[in-house]
Amino acid sequence: MASERKIMEYAQQAGYQPLEDHCIIVKPAPGNLSDKIVSFFKSIVKCDLCVLQMCECELILLPFDPMWVSLQEDVSLVLPYGDIQSVELEDDLLNTIITIRAGEDVIRLTTQQKALSDWRMSGLNATQYAGGYKNWHKENLDRTLEALKKIGYQA
Repeated sequence: MASERKIMEYAQQAGYQPLEDHCIIVKPAPGNLSDKIVSFFKSIVKCDLCVLQMCECELILLPFDPMWVSLQEDVSLVLPYGDIQSVELEDDLLNTIITIRAGEDVIRLTTQQKALSDWRMSGLNATQYAGGYKNWHKENLDRTLEALKKIGYQA
């Protein structure tokens, strides 16, 4: 389980200026139903979850450690806002697909919708008990998705 404070610390240690309350849990999005089935079985063995953290000038992905369900002190992707042409959101069953277009690159991520977040992996990995129960993925989801859509309009 990762706390928002730890996410902010990792981002700052890596040299970025994270925006408070603008982080959610994501993973690569499968392309079709066959990919979804394969992805499901891979997820049992391998953790491909990341935290998407919005910063002052870029998006960064911080990967989870598959053995300990905690964050790795690593930034696996850095995407400057100026490189982003568009961000599209699409509901897909219990998830939201985030499609980011940057030049000829297309990055597809999926994030779990907040309604069932307390019962799914996003809730498990985003739960804090400091001063009471908190699921930061659930609390940040709407705000972060709205901010992501605006990046595409500015580019």
